[in-house]
Amino acid sequence: MIEEQVFEVSTDREGAYRSISDALAAADQLYPNAEQPVRIHVDPGEYRERVEIHRPHVTLVGETADSVRIVGGLGAKMPSSDGSGADGTLGTFRTYTVLVDADDVRLENLTIVNDAGDGREVGQAIALYADGDRLVVDACCITGHQDTLFLGPLPPREVKPGGFIGPKQFAPRRVGRQYFRRCRIEGDVDFIFGGARAYFEGCEIRSLSRNMDVNGYVTAASTPEGEPYGFVFHGCSFTAPQDVAPDSVYLGRPWREWAQTVLIDCWLGQHIKREGWWDWNKPAAHERACYAGAILYGPAGDTAGWVPWTRELDIQSAANYARKQVLAGADGWDPEGGSGGAVETASLSDNGRTVHIDTYYEDEPAFRDRLKRVGRSAAFKGATPGDFEAWQIATRARLFDLLGLSLMDRAPIKVRELDRVRIAGGIVRTHAMLQVERDVWMPFYLLEPQAPKLDAHGRKRCYICPHGHQGAGAASVAGVTGVPAVDDAVRKFNYDYGLRLARMGYVAVCPDARGWGYRRDWKGQGDDESSFLRGTCLNQARMAEPLGLTVAGLNAWDNMRLIDYLEARGDIAMDDLGCFGFSGGGYMTLYLAALDPRVRKAFVSGYLYGVDDSLLHLNGNCSCNYVPGLWRLLDMGDIASLIAPRPLLVQSCEGDHLNGARGLANVDEQLDIVRDAYELLGCGEGLRHEVCPGGHHLGIAHLAEDIDWLMK
Repeated sequence: MIEEQVFEVSTDREGAYRSISDALAAADQLYPNAEQPVRIHVDPGEYRERVEIHRPHVTLVGETADSVRIVGGLGAKMPSSDGSGADGTLGTFRTYTVLVDADDVRLENLTIVNDAGDGREVGQAIALYADGDRLVVDACCITGHQDTLFLGPLPPREVKPGGFIGPKQFAPRRVGRQYFRRCRIEGDVDFIFGGARAYFEGCEIRSLSRNMDVNGYVTAASTPEGEPYGFVFHGCSFTAPQDVAPDSVYLGRPWREWAQTVLIDCWLGQHIKREGWWDWNKPAAHERACYAGAILYGPAGDTAGWVPWTRELDIQSAANYARKQVLAGADGWDPEGGSGGAVETASLSDNGRTVHIDTYYEDEPAFRDRLKRVGRSAAFKGATPGDFEAWQIATRARLFDLLGLSLMDRAPIKVRELDRVRIAGGIVRTHAMLQVERDVWMPFYLLEPQAPKLDAHGRKRCYICPHGHQGAGAASVAGVTGVPAVDDAVRKFNYDYGLRLARMGYVAVCPDARGWGYRRDWKGQGDDESSFLRGTCLNQARMAEPLGLTVAGLNAWDNMRLIDYLEARGDIAMDDLGCFGFSGGGYMTLYLAALDPRVRKAFVSGYLYGVDDSLLHLNGNCSCNYVPGLWRLLDMGDIASLIAPRPLLVQSCEGDHLNGARGLANVDEQLDIVRDAYELLGCGEGLRHEVCPGGHHLGIAHLAEDIDWLMK
C-alpha cells in the first residue's frame, strides 16, 4: 500500500502553499504517478480560486466546513474570455468553483460556494462539478442558486447547440458513483442535477426563495437509459428558510426523460409542493422516469397528492435502495463499509433541523427537592431581638466569607478623573476611576447637583446607584444622552435613576460593575449594540470562582470601596447614605446593604423573590446571581433581613417575569421573612413594599414619595 503524501495549504502559515491549486500542481510535479495517494489539508480561510482535481486518489480536507470556504463567482450569462459559447457567454459548464474529474476523490470539511447570484440575472452557476467514480463528499456545504451541484456525466446529446461547452463536452459519458454524507446543499432551480448514480445520506437539502409562485426545483436528473439507479436520498431533510412560501418548490423535474430520483426515510418541509414533481413538458417521462418515495415525514411527507406517474414504494421495494446496493457496482464499493443506515428523520421537529423530544429527563425537579430539604439551613431560628442581632452578626460574617470577600486585598484610595461636564439642570457629571484592589480600577459617574440636599451639618445627601443588565453599564443609570442604544434602555426600563436622584438634589454615584461598560472582559468588547449594552458576567464568574471568589462578592467589594471613598471625601452625609438599584442593580443594592451597615437606607427594585421559582427554575439569569453554596444557607428574604432595622423599600412589578410562574406570591413569601425580622425588632414601619403595574421595569410614578419615605 502506497503511503499517502500530505500537502498543507494556508493563507498565512509559513511553509504552506497559498492556494489549493498550487498544492495540486505541486503534487503532480513531485508525484507524477497517478496511483500515489495525496492528501491536501486546508487551513481556515477563504480561498477565492477555481480548483480542478484531475488526478485520482486525492483527499481534499478542510479544518472545518465552517472555516474553510472555496469561493467562485462565475455565471453562465457572463462573457467568455475567448468569445466562445452561445452569444459569447460562458454557459453552464464553465462556471464551476470546484471541478472533480477523477476517480477515488474525497472532499471533506469544505464549504464550496458559487456566489455569482440569482440565476435570473447571472444564469446557471455551478459550485461543484463532480464527474468521477467512487467520489465521497463528507460534511461539506455546497451553496449557490441555480445549478449548484452538477453530478456528471453529461447527457449523450445537447438540446441546444453549444450547450455543453466545458471540460467534459467531448469526454465519454461514463456513469460514476458518488456518495454525499452529512452535507448541506443549497440553491433554488435544479440545484442538484446530472446523470450520476448518486447517494445522499443524512444531508440537508435547502431551497432558497425567489419570491415566485414556483420558487424552484430541487433536482433535475438526467439518468441514462438502462441505468438501475439515479439519485437516491436517504435520511435527508428538505428544508427552506422562513421566507420560502409553502407549497412552492418541486422535488424535481426530468432534465432527460429517463430521470430517476428516489426518496427514502426523508423529511419534507412545507415549502415542497404537494404534487411533488413536474414533468417539464416531457410526456414521455410519465412512462420512463422513476420518481418514487417511501417512509417520508414532515408537512409535505404525504405522497397521496403526488402526480399519478410517480409511485410510493413499499418497505420491501425501499430496501432495494440501500446504500450498499446502489453504490456497489461491479467492484462492491461501499464507502461506509457494510449494512446499516439508521436515520432520525422520523423524529424531526417542525423545522426539519432538530429532533423533537417527547420526554425530557431533566434534573431540575431533583434540585428543587434538594433545595426544599437542605435550603435555608442558616435561617434565623431564635425568638428574641437579641437572638436576631446575634444571628445578623454571625450570618453577615458567614455571607462575607461565602462571597469571597475575606480573600480581597485592600488598596489605598486613589481616584483619577477622566472627564467632567455640566449637563442639563446645572448638574456636574464627573467620570472618574477608583482603585478597588491592586491593579483593578472601577470607572464611575459622579453626579453633583448645583444645589444639593444637605443634612443638619451641611453635608451632601448621597445615593450609590448600581446598574442592572442590558443598559451599557453605568451610562444608562447616569442618564448619558446622545447615545441611541442607551436611550433605548432608558425608555425601556426607566434606567436613568441616578440622574433622576441628582435632579431631586442628591449626589448620585453610578459605578460600572465588573464586566460591564468600561470594564467589559476582552471577549465582550466591541461597538456592536449587543456587546455595548450587555456585560461579561459569565466570563468574570469563570475566572473568579476557581479562585474562591464570586462576581456578587467582587461587586459588593467594589461598592464597599466606593463607600470608603465617599467617607474619605468629608462632604457626604454618611449617616444618611442610601443605595438604590433596579434589576441587577437591585441585587447589588441587596448585598451591599446586607453586608455593610454604612448603607443607611436601601431601595431594591425588581430583585427580591424566592430563589426556587426565580433563580433555580429561571436558570438563564446572569451568572452574577449565583453564589456557590449560598442556597443551602439562605434565601433572598434571609439576606434582606440583614438590612433590618434600616429603612428598606422593595419594589415589584405585577407582570415581572423574574418573579417566576407564581408571580407576586413568590415575592410575598420572601417579604414575610423580612417582615418578621422588622417586627421582631419593633420597626415594622421600616419595611415598605410597592407594587407597580406591567413587566420588568423601574416604577417611577411615586418615586418622589418613595425617596421622601426613605428620608423619614
